[in-house]
Amino acid sequence: MGFASGIPFLLTLSTLSVWLVECGFDTKAIGMFTAVSLPYAFKFLWAPFLDKVKLPIFLNLHPIKRFGLLALLCLITSLMVLAHLDPVDHIMSVVITATCVSFFAATHDIVLDALRIYASDSSQVGGGAASESIGFRIGMITSGAGAVYLSLVVGWQGSYIAMAMCCAVGIVGLLNMPDPHPHPQEDKNKSNKFWKEIFFNPLVELLKAPVLISLIGFILTIKVAGTIMNALGAPFLFSLGFSKLEYASITKVYGVGLMLFGSFTGGLVVHRSGTIFCLRLATVLQMLACTLFALLASFGQHHIDLLILTLSIESFSSGLLATGFISYLSLFCKSPYVASHFTLLYSLGSLSRVLASIGAGYVAANFGWVILFLVSSITLLPALWFLQKTLGEIQNREVPFSPS
Repeated sequence: MGFASGIPFLLTLSTLSVWLVECGFDTKAIGMFTAVSLPYAFKFLWAPFLDKVKLPIFLNLHPIKRFGLLALLCLITSLMVLAHLDPVDHIMSVVITATCVSFFAATHDIVLDALRIYASDSSQVGGGAASESIGFRIGMITSGAGAVYLSLVVGWQGSYIAMAMCCAVGIVGLLNMPDPHPHPQEDKNKSNKFWKEIFFNPLVELLKAPVLISLIGFILTIKVAGTIMNALGAPFLFSLGFSKLEYASITKVYGVGLMLFGSFTGGLVVHRSGTIFCLRLATVLQMLACTLFALLASFGQHHIDLLILTLSIESFSSGLLATGFISYLSLFCKSPYVASHFTLLYSLGSLSRVLASIGAGYVAANFGWVILFLVSSITLLPALWFLQKTLGEIQNREVPFSPS
């Protein structure tokens, strides 16, 4: 399921950016185009329905699995439609279809996160987060380097069709995941309590977190730097003279491979040293990566050795951060509102990601790449401060590592 989650993520971000660059779109337009991923930021609006509403279709599956299956089928269909559109001639159709891809992918992510959290107790949260993150990174390699390589051979249409077919793997994972709990029984008086259970109760329960302000602050700041490097990586590297083949090989094969290793390492670090240590390490490494990107931009030329060093640090830290971030948010989710809580918190990070991508295009076009990457590094300082403020609460919720 993590693999199926990673496939559409890049198909509406960096891979789509490469396609748009080839079609002649400028940096500002590409930055604005990241708005098609807004459904990731607002999925908290429909996540509560997945906890409470029962679809009367799709075999004898658990209610939340029915939503997952429906989302995957619609995701595959929308990717097939996107494959047959030309951004130059049908830009609005591309925008609408790409937004649909994001919507169905976000719905699938809600189901994935709920099933993962229900299947993992507090001592397994690191392993569960790492498993999802590893699958996600493999999906990113497939839809990043794989899609770009395929476009060289069969064009973008054939490439996106192949990516749509890859999402079918998620159906296999979904059907083999254990049910989170027995099928809920119908409540004859449920209609009077429906809206309260759907929206009010999950929010009230989440607001009881004693470090809520610091939690929100951390979520809003921790993803900004990585988002900017990911969303505008393609136009930045192409502006330095890197080819499409070099971009795919270095950033999507080598880079995402290191993300995969970072995700695996993050699971071990969370398990042995705790979530806070994992996030601190990832944040410091991301600050270093942003500084190196600024240095690369200041050279203004094809500098392969510095790019490899920079991407090595950035990619490994992104993998660490992904696992640590999932583990961090999972500790604040409480049954029976797991899907609602995780989705609401994660959506805040997605919202900051989209807003950062849109603003990054403007900053790069008007102030240059060096300023953009230096500002990205600075945004990680408040993230470290907010993380420190939540230290005590995390220590109370996390099960400490025991060699036995």
